[in-house]
Amino acid sequence: MSLTTRIGRSPQRQSQCARGGFTLVELLVVMGVILIMAALLLTALGQTKEHGRSTVCKNNMRQLALGFLMYAEDNNEFFPWPGGTADRANNWDTNPNYAADWCAGGQNSINVSLSASWSAPGFGFNPECGSVFPYVMSVPRLPYDATFKQPFETYRCPGTDKLGEKQRVNYSANGWMDPTEPFGAGTVSPRGVMTTAVTDASRKVLLVNEDPSRMLNCAFDPGSATRAKAFVQHAGRCNVAFLDGHLEGVQPRTLLRMQGLDKAVYFDCGK
Repeated sequence: MSLTTRIGRSPQRQSQCARGGFTLVELLVVMGVILIMAALLLTALGQTKEHGRSTVCKNNMRQLALGFLMYAEDNNEFFPWPGGTADRANNWDTNPNYAADWCAGGQNSINVSLSASWSAPGFGFNPECGSVFPYVMSVPRLPYDATFKQPFETYRCPGTDKLGEKQRVNYSANGWMDPTEPFGAGTVSPRGVMTTAVTDASRKVLLVNEDPSRMLNCAFDPGSATRAKAFVQHAGRCNVAFLDGHLEGVQPRTLLRMQGLDKAVYFDCGK
């Protein structure tokens, strides 16, 4: 009697075991596990990439916030102006009325939804003409030129698309820092907001990362945003810079409340 016969295993069964092949069910299980692991890995990579964009965005906003503070140090403690309407600071070198605006340019007369207009002269905003430019980029401020298209990464959020790139500036300053806007029981003085007059600077908004499709100028009027996607989001949060120079990642619904029901607390520098 052979060894195979004694242990009750046939030659055919022995051949099948020697091949060690997978059944269809086993292959499907393995493929399912691989697909799940790939999905988890892609999700993690996407989150890591978005957190990286958020870090760059915060660094940009921090440099701009420092530019605002340094400008104030050199200008009797008055902050730069946000620039409430398009084009008003375009001739700051010959008309000093709006020389304090932090950026120039605007597109009240251009439809931002038409990509064909994005390369036209005058489209987008002009950081090099703004009052904080020398403090942010360490180069002189330039007179306005409608053909300026050079990008400055400090003024751009990496989470914006081609429209954001063409606009050149993706951040908006607190519109209530403009003269005649609300300030405590009165209005902002003709020279602007003084650093020493700000109440609770750690809660007063300086810059928001506004959705490029909504930006007509580089000032943000509180109360104007009524939807969460009015701001650029990084991993579910919106970056906000405050008047004391610090930054926070704020949930969209929180930011909507800040600039809506609570706008006096977060945007009125005198309250």
